[in-house]
Amino acid sequence: MNDLEKLIPIAVELTVGGETLAIKPLKVGQMPAFLRAISPVMQHLTRAEIDWLTLFGEQGDDLLAAIAIAVAKPRQWVDDLAADEAILLAAKVIEVNADFFTRTVLPKLDGLFTRAKGLAPETAPASGSTPSSA
Repeated sequence: MNDLEKLIPIAVELTVGGETLAIKPLKVGQMPAFLRAISPVMQHLTRAEIDWLTLFGEQGDDLLAAIAIAVAKPRQWVDDLAADEAILLAAKVIEVNADFFTRTVLPKLDGLFTRAKGLAPETAPASGSTPSSA
């Protein structure tokens, strides 16, 4: 990727639902709604390989809402796509926004998980002190 492409990302064209969409990185105005929709889905997206059927089964409504926001289409339009087209579209939206996910969303989730673990009661003995033996 050259410097110009970093400044002005090129859209990825994809034909789904009989329409050719120009999939672009999220605009700032899309982010609040997109992040609310995609947050429950993030645990699936951080895996090395995404199990799309499980993802749709467990968090399908959230994923479809996020896709609709990302491509600026009504949710009903996304709902009416064939399953293979919806999966392809979801994958492209994630791919096009991968930089955003890896630089912004995932580090914040890691921080939240770390803080949540810090609030959990410890089961191991505290470091620095060891019980004496008789």
